[in-house]
Amino acid sequence: MAKALKRMMVAEYESALEGLDGVIVLDTGPMTVEASQAFRRDLREKAGGARLKIIHNRTGRLALEHTLFGQDPAVLQEVLQGPCAIAYGGDGPIPIARVLREWKRKFKPLRVKVGVAEGEILAAGEVDGLADLPDMPQMRGMLLATVLGPARGLASSLQAVYGGIARALQARIDQQGGAGSDGNDEGGDGGSGGE
Repeated sequence: MAKALKRMMVAEYESALEGLDGVIVLDTGPMTVEASQAFRRDLREKAGGARLKIIHNRTGRLALEHTLFGQDPAVLQEVLQGPCAIAYGGDGPIPIARVLREWKRKFKPLRVKVGVAEGEILAAGEVDGLADLPDMPQMRGMLLATVLGPARGLASSLQAVYGGIARALQARIDQQGGAGSDGNDEGGDGGSGGE
């Protein structure tokens, strides 16, 4: 392969991976064209627009070393052997791992090699474990519920206290025969409420 073409491919891979929080390297096995298209469609639809790209091992290694595997490029020497593809983008590695788990059940040759999530290199088993984690919108919701839970409890407690005070005052006013417009605490009509 010409050096200029290789540099262009590395630049293309790097621009596709720039700013991502994760990628999963896999071996798709001998997929038919129809299966490959269905797999790509599931990644786009179920993982928020994730993409699948078949990579050339040498150029892929260069791009991945400079982006996501910068802290441990030796991992790529072992992983990028034989046919390789990368699944990336969309809503991140967690929804991608869910789609991969679903596809591994129906297409046995599909195999995860390695992954990167939030800067951490993950073995194949750890990538499978990602599928059980909540994704970012779910985690944000859980965090928000955790943060707002005590505040919501305090607000309802205060509302109950002030509501109780208001009901007690209203009961006392009703017991005294209603609120007078003159503002006197004692006196008034001296009616049925006094002892």
